Amino acid sequence: MTDIILSTQNGEPVASSRDVAKRFGKEHKHVLAAIRQILVAENSATKFFHEGTFEYRGQKFPEYLMNRDGFSMLAMGFTGKEAVQWKLKYIEAFNQMEKQLAAQHKSQRAVQDANIQSAIDRVIGARQALDKNTAFLDECRKAREENKAVYLTAKATYSKDCNTVRTMETVVRMAQGNLSRAIDDLTIVAKGYPFYAALMNSLLDELAPAKKED
Repeated sequence: MTDIILSTQNGEPVASSRDVAKRFGKEHKHVLAAIRQILVAENSATKFFHEGTFEYRGQKFPEYLMNRDGFSMLAMGFTGKEAVQWKLKYIEAFNQMEKQLAAQHKSQRAVQDANIQSAIDRVIGARQALDKNTAFLDECRKAREENKAVYLTAKATYSKDCNTVRTMETVVRMAQGNLSRAIDDLTIVAKGYPFYAALMNSLLDELAPAKKED
């Protein structure tokens, strides 16, 4: 089993024509010739064999890589007890390699599926966050427009009230001044007249709080 050398190509195990020639005790050129005969006789066999090259002492030489079906077609022409043993070993090697590749593929697929699901979850989470934030933004905009109207109305009312207060503060100051001047005039006029003096004192007593506020 350990004597068999397989590699992979396009996701499937393949054997080299050089290794097959070595295991079955044949010259590589004869194995190449047998493969070419198969390819000439059956055009569909091209999918079982892949022509390539290998390098030896600085020179390149032709070789073929074959999958399980290609090996089966080639090995049908090999006879003898030893050939049967090598066929069985190759079949077992192909079986083991296919199981390993299937396990690797399953593991890789599981990782890929997990990565895809994780990516999908991130997309869903991002969309949910976007929808939530967009909805909240709409609420904020609506509240802003509602509060804007209230603010503008309140601002206008406040400005009007401020103007009214300033105007009335001026009016009150003028009224206080007029009252003070009227009291002073009354004091001057009533001074020296007993009847008016009594009336003046009574009036001043009534007006005293208003005068003190000034």
